[in-house]
Formats: sequence, C-alpha cells, structure tokens
Amino acid sequence: MVRFAGILQKRCAPGAKPLRRHLVSSIAMLLAAIGVPGAPARAGTHDLTARLQRVLDSYVADRGQAEAISGVALQVDLGGGKPAIALFSGNNGLPDTKPIDSRTLFQIGSNTKHFTAALILMLEAAGRLNIDQTVGDWLPQYPAWKQVTIRSLLNMTSPIPNYSETPEIGRLIAADIHHQFTDQELIAAVDPGNGKSFPTPTGWFYSNTNNILAGLIIEAASGMDYKTALETMILKPLHLRDTFYSNGEYPPRIEAREPRGLFENAGCLLYQPEPCTTSTLAPLIGKDVHTQNMSWAGPAGAIVSNMNDLDLWIRALFGLKVFPQQQLDEMTSIVSHKTGLPIADVSAGDPAGFGLDLGRAYQDALGGAVWFYQGTTLGFRATFVYWPQYDLVMTTATNSQPPDGEDSLNKLVVGSAFTVLKESGALGTGN
Repeated sequence: MVRFAGILQKRCAPGAKPLRRHLVSSIAMLLAAIGVPGAPARAGTHDLTARLQRVLDSYVADRGQAEAISGVALQVDLGGGKPAIALFSGNNGLPDTKPIDSRTLFQIGSNTKHFTAALILMLEAAGRLNIDQTVGDWLPQYPAWKQVTIRSLLNMTSPIPNYSETPEIGRLIAADIHHQFTDQELIAAVDPGNGKSFPTPTGWFYSNTNNILAGLIIEAASGMDYKTALETMILKPLHLRDTFYSNGEYPPRIEAREPRGLFENAGCLLYQPEPCTTSTLAPLIGKDVHTQNMSWAGPAGAIVSNMNDLDLWIRALFGLKVFPQQQLDEMTSIVSHKTGLPIADVSAGDPAGFGLDLGRAYQDALGGAVWFYQGTTLGFRATFVYWPQYDLVMTTATNSQPPDGEDSLNKLVVGSAFTVLKESGALGTGN
C-alpha cells in the first residue's frame, strides 16, 4: 500500500519482519544502490542526452521482466537556468500501446508526504498551528495518542502503528481495488481506542498512519478538506498543472494518462501472524492496479504527477517559494534512522536520516549528502533526489511494485545517470 522499503529498511523489533513496500520510502535502497556505475565509459564526444537515454533504454530492456515494468521516465535538472533534460523509454503497457512521454502520469506514492508536511508548515507560518502541538490538541477523538506531537508525526518518531501493514486493511484492498476507505476507517485499524493492539513503535518507525492524522489536522486548522487545501495552497499557486490528488477514484481523464501498474510483491505484511507463507495481498499479484481507488493512501500517498511537476515542486520547496526559512529549517531538521534522535546531519557513520517527511542520505559515491524520497504504491515507484552541492535535481518513475529485492530503479537509473553526469563534467566540483 504504499510501501517503503529499501533505503529505509525499517528497524523493527528483533525478529520482526522487514517492512513491506506499500507506501514506502526507500533510504537503504538509495544508499545501497547508487555508486554502482552502469554508464558508458567517459567519451567527450558523446552527447550527454544520448548517454542518459541509453541508461533508460538499458533499464527497460534489462529489467523489464524482472521488475514487471513497461516504461520509465527521468528528468535531470542541472539548475542554473539550464533547460531540464526530460527522457522517456518504453510504453504504457496497455492494449492501446502508447510511448511513455511528458503527459504520462505516475502514482508518486509517499512523495505525497512532503506535500502534506508542507501544508502543515504553511499553516504554522500563517499562525494557525504549531508543530509542537499534539494530536490531543487537534484530534481529541484519539486519546491514546493525545501526547503525540505533530512534529513526531512528520519525522516518524511517533509511537503509532502502520495501518497499511494490517491484514484488516490488506484484505479489503485485495478483495476490491475500488473499495472506498475513509480516513477514520484507516486510523481505526490501529487505534487502541478501537480495541486494536499492535507492537508500539519506538525510535524511528515509518507509519502511514502519521500522515492520515496530519491530513485531518490540516482540515481542522485550514477549514478546508485536504484536497481543497492542497490545490488552493500549493498546486494552483505553483502552477503544478500535472499534479492531481484524489481521496478515491481518479476521473477517467487522469487514469487515461497513467500506464499499466503491476503488483508483483509476494512478501507478507508486517502485522501478519508468524509464520507467514502467503501475503494478504496475494490475490493482487500479476494484476494491473492503475485504476485503483487511492483512498487507502490519502494524504500519505495518493498524488499522481509527472517528473517535470515533481522537479518543479522540489525546486519550489527548497527555493523558499512555499514557506519562510523558519519552516524550511524545521522541515530539514533530521533524526537518525538508527536511534530516532536528532542529529545535525547524516554522515558516513550515520548515513540515513529523516526530516519532516523528507529523506536524507549520505554516500561518498553520491558526492556526500542528498535529500530524497522514493514513494511506492501497489503499482508504481517514483523517486526524487536533490543535491544542493551540485544544484542538481533528478526525478524518475516507473510502473510496478516488483518482488522484494528486485527494485533497481535507483541503482540503474538514478545511480547510473549520476555517473554519466559526473563523468561528463556536467556537475563541476560541487560545493
């Protein structure tokens, strides 16, 4: 359900299953993936765009079957006023076969979360709330979590379990991909006040429930439903015309721009009883889920977009076009994945961190520290990576949730494209 694995392979209790990828943010995946060159050797006469195109074409050709993909999109934004390089490979995988192109929309999964965090911070900047207020201040109907701060919802240090890893929610999705959920129904699946009992997370724990609660707080503080707040406060002012949100079925005009999205992940959900041999979601394996009702993801992962809009959004976010410096400082204050405690920044010794719904990772082969997110829905994956030191943004997406261990989007697209840029001299020396 919007699963987040890989780069952010969750630190669960000893002996617990690794987090599946329903609405997933992939930190470990990025750390493990990038720095494995898959690019041609340096050749000054080669055109940069042609070399990047070969990266995409090779990924689709070499990984199409293993990852159940039919196409991929990549945008490389070198900053400094240079035109972004938009690249596409493959097709939509549907009976009316069309090439992947600039109009193709992908479910961006948990990249939705940094939009949700931004709405919270915009409301804070407007004096409507404070991120150190609590769930109890805004949502007293959830007394079990009355002391949980908004900040801890957004940096994933709250003690709240993940609804999307419960068999209850999984069964409803597997039985009918068009099932309409309410936010309250999702939260109830893990709410102690509703008689639910799951292990209490400690430290840093990735929970989609946090963002469903944050969405309700946005509605209470803004006086608008989440969709209206997102469109009014972010999408329209920033002219993100290819970014859409639905807490239900997307209209045909939007679905028609999405490629096929295959679910191929047979791994069990985190909260399925042990021993687990068959995933609750097994009925979906091999199915195209691009027309799925996205109410199960909501403010945690229901946005669809293209790579140009995702790039524009990241530039706006870090370029202070969304909120003042105070809120950007709050958003980029990070905790360690290892401990859940605040750290000044990631490093070789503590390479994975998390801000307010933003990932932070360190790897020498990447040129140091980067901001990133990978969002994964049942049928799609989308990643942004931002290198402030190079003024570089990459956004990429493809159309499947592959079997565990098979996701090489970051390795073979982001990592290889970075190698091409580095070898070509397009990045300079960094700063």
